[in-house]
Amino acid sequence: MSATTVDRDLVARFAPLFDELGRGAVERERERRLPYAEVEALREAGFTRVTLPREHGGDAATHGEFFELLAELARRDPNLAQLFRSHFSYLDRTLHAPASADREAHLARLADGAVVGNASHERSTAKVGSLATRLTETPEGLRLNGTKFYSTGTLFADLVGVAAEQDGEFVSVLVDTGAPGVDRIDDWTGFGQRLTGSGTTVFTDVAVDPSTVVRREPDRPSHGGAFVQLVLLAAVTGIGRAIVDDAAGFVRARTRTYSHGAAATAQGDPIVQEVVGELSAKSFAADAALAAASAALERSSSAILGGDPERIRAQLAAVELATARAQLVILPAVLDAATALFDVGGASAVETHLALDRHWRNARTIASHNPARFKARAIGDHLVNGTPIVSWWSTGEA
Repeated sequence: MSATTVDRDLVARFAPLFDELGRGAVERERERRLPYAEVEALREAGFTRVTLPREHGGDAATHGEFFELLAELARRDPNLAQLFRSHFSYLDRTLHAPASADREAHLARLADGAVVGNASHERSTAKVGSLATRLTETPEGLRLNGTKFYSTGTLFADLVGVAAEQDGEFVSVLVDTGAPGVDRIDDWTGFGQRLTGSGTTVFTDVAVDPSTVVRREPDRPSHGGAFVQLVLLAAVTGIGRAIVDDAAGFVRARTRTYSHGAAATAQGDPIVQEVVGELSAKSFAADAALAAASAALERSSSAILGGDPERIRAQLAAVELATARAQLVILPAVLDAATALFDVGGASAVETHLALDRHWRNARTIASHNPARFKARAIGDHLVNGTPIVSWWSTGEA
C-alpha cells in the first residue's frame, strides 16, 4: 500500500470493486474495448459522487482521500482514473462556486449520477490563448459550433463542459452529450491511455441553455489548474504502485533463472530483490509527493471557502508550487520504474500476454500533458525572480 496517511475507509470500501475492474484491464487494452460497463459500475457504486457533500448523497471525501482513492483505481486501471478528470474537476469547481440556484441545480444533477466530460482543447488554427469554438446568439437562441480534441471521458459522459468564445469573451458551456448536433468520435490513437475516450467531439449548431453558460472570471480565486494536474499525477502514482505489484508477482511466479545469477532462484537472487526494492522506493517517492500536493490543495480549498483574500493568495501560490514540484518527482520516478521493471526477468517479461509495457506507455502518455520541462523552468523562475507560477496553461498555434 501507499505511504499516505489518510482515512482508509473509502479505499477499503471501493477496493473490491476496483479489484474486479482491474482483473479485466489487460484484456480491455489488448482488445481496445472501451470501458462503458466499468464506468457504469463505478457510477452505480457511488464513486462519481464521492466528493459531494453528504447532503447531496456523497461521501464528503477530502482532497487527500479523493486522490488516494484515485491512485488506487489507477493501480488497477489508469484509464478509468484519468477519464474522470473533468468530472471531478467540474464537481470541485462547482463546490467552490458562490451559492446560487444554478449551483444547486448542477449539484443535483451530479447527485443523480450524471458524469461530466471535457471539450476544451482544439487542434485548430487558433493561436495560443484563443479558441475557434464559438457560442453565438441567433434568432433561434444560443448556438454552439466547433471541434474539440483530447475530449477525455466525453465518450462515457452525460454532460460535457465546452470552452468557447462568445463576442470575444471566454465562456464555459455545459451541454448534454446526447443533444442534437453533438458528435462524439472514438479516434484517439495515442500509444498509451488508449481507453480514455480522448478523441474528437464536434458541435454543430447545438442549442444551448443560457443558464449553463458561465463567463470566465480571471480574478476569481481558483485552484482548478492544480486540481486537474493532480488527477493526472494520481493516475501516474497508481501506475507506480502497479509496477511494484507486477514486479513482485512476476518474481514470485518465476521458475527459470540464469547460470550466472546470484542465487538458485529468482526469488532468492539478491540482485532481483534489489531491483524490486528500488521500484518500491520510487513508488514511495511518488506517493509522498502526491500526498504533499493533495494536502496543499486541501489548504487552498479551506482558504477559498474561508474568504480571506490574503490567505487565499498565499495558499493558491503554495498549491501551484507544490503541484509543479510533485510533477517533477512523480513522473521521472514512475517512468524510471516502468523501465527498470524489466530487470527482474528475462525475455519472458516482454511477452504480450503480460502487457508489462503498458505501464511505461500509459505513464509516458500522461506525462506528455503539461510537459515537465516547462514546469521545472517555472519553478526556477519563481525561486530566482519571484515570478508567480501560472495556474492555467493553454495550447494553440504559435
